[in-house]
Amino acid sequence: MQRSIRRVPRNYVRGRRTARYREYARFYVNYTSMTGKRKRASFAVRVEPSLSNRAKHNLMVSVCNNILNKKIPQHVQGEVFHGFYALMRGTPWFEVRSVQNYEAGMVYER
Repeated sequence: MQRSIRRVPRNYVRGRRTARYREYARFYVNYTSMTGKRKRASFAVRVEPSLSNRAKHNLMVSVCNNILNKKIPQHVQGEVFHGFYALMRGTPWFEVRSVQNYEAGMVYER
């Protein structure tokens, strides 16, 4: 009796240059605006899976440094930016009075 080999599901097949999952860098910030109101910002950035871990780390650190320097990108709550270039160069950043706390992390989706 000959057994057939099970095929690998499509979502597990990984191409040479691209992965089958999406990566997002997510940021959540609680801050005080220049008028004294406490506000919240949340946005995400789509990350290319082909980037090295070092490049991802450096891009995350640059965004976190902007947040710690009291600068928040102008965005709609929950907006997903196409890439770090669109966030850093194509989006105006505005100053805030203070940043209470922030969270940053990578999210992987299938």
